[in-house]
Amino acid sequence: MIDGGHEIDIDAVIQNIDEAEVVTLHFPMLRQTLLIDTRLDAQSLPLVRVVPMVNNTTERFASLEAMRPGLERPRSITMIPWARSVEALEWAGVWPRVIARLEASGDETTLLDARRAFRQLRSLELVELREAIVGRQYRTVWRARAEEAR
Repeated sequence: MIDGGHEIDIDAVIQNIDEAEVVTLHFPMLRQTLLIDTRLDAQSLPLVRVVPMVNNTTERFASLEAMRPGLERPRSITMIPWARSVEALEWAGVWPRVIARLEASGDETTLLDARRAFRQLRSLELVELREAIVGRQYRTVWRARAEEAR
């Protein structure tokens, strides 16, 4: 799959979702990350949450430790930049794979959290798109004809 001139290896993305204990899908346009932490113990269930993007892996490990202090450091973490739309996760087969992985945990609350996080990302994306259309926080690279006539 080609995205903005860069090829995205969907098979590799899916493999990482299947294998990593912690998966982070970064949405640069939204400045948000979908955090999927599949680790669990007697007190903790898997975690799915929309969190702010961080600057590096050290910050991500620190945020994980703060959110999940009872769990050991993850053995594997994968960070996937996703420059496409949130909806593209569905039609590319990534989101169904995330849901399948979480279903394996057998916890319905985790699945509800995942669906809520997905809706939150779509909502954030719609707000960002609206902002781009009306011009708040964005500027066009060309001038409007009305401005040129002045």
